[in-house]
Amino acid sequence: MKNLNTNNKNKRKLLDINFLSRTKKFGNDKIIIKNQELFNFSSNDYLGLSKNPYLSSVSKNWIREFGTSLSSSRLVSGNLEDIKFIETDLSKLTKNPETLIMSSGFQTNATLIPAIIGNSLGERKKTFIFSDKLNHASINFGCSFTNQRVFRYSHLDMNHLEYLIKKVPKNSQKILISETVFSMDGDVLDIESIRFLAKKYNCFLYLDEAHALGVFGEKGFGLSSNKKKIENEIIVGTFGKAFGSFGSFVSCSKENKEKIINSCGGLIYSTVLPPSVLGSIKASVEIMPKLSKLRKRILENSKFLIERLKKINIDVGNSSSHIIPLIFGDQKECNNIRDYLVKNSFFVKAIYPPTVPIGGERIRLSITATMPKHLISKLLDLISKYKTL
Repeated sequence: MKNLNTNNKNKRKLLDINFLSRTKKFGNDKIIIKNQELFNFSSNDYLGLSKNPYLSSVSKNWIREFGTSLSSSRLVSGNLEDIKFIETDLSKLTKNPETLIMSSGFQTNATLIPAIIGNSLGERKKTFIFSDKLNHASINFGCSFTNQRVFRYSHLDMNHLEYLIKKVPKNSQKILISETVFSMDGDVLDIESIRFLAKKYNCFLYLDEAHALGVFGEKGFGLSSNKKKIENEIIVGTFGKAFGSFGSFVSCSKENKEKIINSCGGLIYSTVLPPSVLGSIKASVEIMPKLSKLRKRILENSKFLIERLKKINIDVGNSSSHIIPLIFGDQKECNNIRDYLVKNSFFVKAIYPPTVPIGGERIRLSITATMPKHLISKLLDLISKYKTL
């Protein structure tokens, strides 16, 4: 029998990667592929915290205290008392009444969206979902899992969003869902505009701060971390990026917390995060407010690169963050520049459909606070030289 998947054009493969020691020197990452050392421009370790000695130390302490696993879900016997202290700190810093630490970001979005609107564990509450067209795959998965009507509005287009909201019954249950910093484009949501629409039309507002946390907002706790929150605002964040660890969290109202505990399969049926991970999360949450210099540096590095890429006529879309796409719109061209940069010791990742729209093929760069300016300048020189080949 033939394999039903006959399209091998964009067939994904796992890439075997090794690392130089990441803890002996607190600096920029290098990775090893086929015995070649490469500067890593595809990491989400935005502040370099995955190599931070303090995080490692606290993680080891938690292993010594609690072992390697808590061996149960939080609703059975795995709800370690110390987790609530981390959650209390997260609630204060995100300015939300309650927080729950969960597993991976993908699992959280996939199971939390149905739970929040009352469409999980046998329930079906009619809801209209409005999701940005370029939202992450995990959000799209969560939306489809609800079996409800989903309107995908034009990317960051609040006029189109309002037009679609007006098409549904006024008193119906509605939820607006958006990333705050978009993972493939690096552009940024206008928080106040979407809050205005959510309040005006009595909608839930679901904001995914995965790529904003650590970099933007008050003390690094996201673009939504101000006092202008609306009543039904739900914040999702991850620890696997700027926080240098693993896992995710949701910050919300007390009512929504109870709803999640009672109906979110991703929380109910998953083993709680291991002590080593919880320890590193505790440490990163503790030091995050003190890292303003790193936040300033990553944004300076990003602005420097964006401005100079524009000067050599590279299409970077509307990026205004540490995620910078080099949009070529052609897979072969993306592969060629990727191979050229790898040959010259820079690891970058080419991104194709369906991860990005057809015609949006690109190289996705992730800038970190630990990248020295001269290294970014060297990357710019290589890109400029490639254009003259």
